[in-house]
Amino acid sequence: MNAKKLVTARGVEDFTDALTGYTIVEADSHDEAVQIFSGHPHLRLFAGNSIAVLECPSPPS
Repeated sequence: MNAKKLVTARGVEDFTDALTGYTIVEADSHDEAVQIFSGHPHLRLFAGNSIAVLECPSPPS
């Protein structure tokens, strides 16, 4: 059940990436969210581990 689909205006296709999970956090700024994860223990588990910190805009009203 690891199927991933990418939906674009041209259609749907399978894709793969290294993402294995996500977490939603609330912070006063993007920089604060980055700081929250800067010392996360998963960064030290394996060489090359990383955490992408993405900003989610508020939904339109």
